[in-house]
Amino acid sequence: MAKDTFEKKLERLKTVVEKLERGDQPLEEGVALYKEGLELVKGCGSQLENARNEVRIVSEGLIKEFDALSELGDDAEEAS
Repeated sequence: MAKDTFEKKLERLKTVVEKLERGDQPLEEGVALYKEGLELVKGCGSQLENARNEVRIVSEGLIKEFDALSELGDDAEEAS
């Protein structure tokens, strides 16, 4: 499931929640679904955090700042 997209994980999570809410599964199946749901939440949360960080980096212009610093490094090397 590691290669699934965020949307696929979210869709599967919805299905898992619906099945758990019905409460008509045997205990073992319910526990397995619960564990799967936890993993899906963890995976979606991680992907959301990564996306949030990427947006923050771009919106705050940190990439430009990094590029400017690397240009300074190039200028220092040329001066040597």
